[in-house]
Amino acid sequence: MIQPITARNSRNVRFCAQNKTEEQNNNPELSSGTQSKKKYNDPLNKWPVRGLAYTNELGAAISEIAPKLGWILWFPAMLYFGADIYDKYKNDKTSYNPDTARGTSQAIFQLLASVLLPTGAVITGQKIASIAGSTGKSGLSFQTQEEISKFSIGFMQRRKLAKYQDNIPKYKDEFFTSLDNQMSEDLRNTKTKNPLKIFTNYIWNRKHPEAMALSTKDKVHAFATEGIDRMFKIRESLIKDEKPEEFSNSMFKKFQKYKLKFAQNPEYKQYNVEYAAKEILKDFETGKIMKAKMGKTIGGFIALGLAIKPIDMFVENVIMKKYIDPNLYAMTKHQIKSYKDRTIEKA
Repeated sequence: MIQPITARNSRNVRFCAQNKTEEQNNNPELSSGTQSKKKYNDPLNKWPVRGLAYTNELGAAISEIAPKLGWILWFPAMLYFGADIYDKYKNDKTSYNPDTARGTSQAIFQLLASVLLPTGAVITGQKIASIAGSTGKSGLSFQTQEEISKFSIGFMQRRKLAKYQDNIPKYKDEFFTSLDNQMSEDLRNTKTKNPLKIFTNYIWNRKHPEAMALSTKDKVHAFATEGIDRMFKIRESLIKDEKPEEFSNSMFKKFQKYKLKFAQNPEYKQYNVEYAAKEILKDFETGKIMKAKMGKTIGGFIALGLAIKPIDMFVENVIMKKYIDPNLYAMTKHQIKSYKDRTIEKA
């Protein structure tokens, strides 16, 4: 997905090219080719070290299905970026020559080409993939379906389903009263939430209850109703020790293991089938959530693969070369001139 050579690497090459040209201008013998020249190889541009530069992009892409790992993968990239920025500030190739403009330029490049824009591409891909879910029967995005499933799991876990087996309408009444209250609260929280919290949740946490709150209420109720009916239908088969048609053989075997596990615990032994049924229903709903997350993750990887090279080229050739670098080096020249003028005046 990710191109093996990006502008974050070519940028190091660009610094080398600039320095090489300066050497040739200052040393006629080099420009005339009378001495052999060695091409400078940036140690931070060699594998496997260079691979650290991509871990934050991978972290952003997999944060849907593995949020903790997604967070962790940002750390190697941040360490790499820090090392790269400091190296470009401190060194002119192999020579120690601190240059604030050079370091600042590299910091701006890494921020744009390695952090902000790639992460934005991943999130955009995930959002597009999520919206694709609304073309299905439910008319709801994958994100909204995911939030409804999460709410359904929590509601189910707090209740004894046996109590409602012969009175499913009562379960639905309680469910939708609670759901509507939750949607109203989520809508209020969306309007008053701390902007920084919204931003961090948007990128890393993937908890978006507002997706459900902002969806059409009738569609949310229809999707939830279908899920409740399916849940009680599956539960009825499980209580009879029959494999539900919605279950795979491995899922039904897992249910049998749950029954044995609860039967071995004196606290749950009497109701081991009931507890096992609730546990496997939770797993079943969680599996649906993971499928939705996987779809969004794939969308993020596709977007990253398509966007990474154009992003690097745009940042390098447009933002950096046309706007950032000219102004940075103009400022540096102005500072040097001001310093010389002040020194000459004092002399």
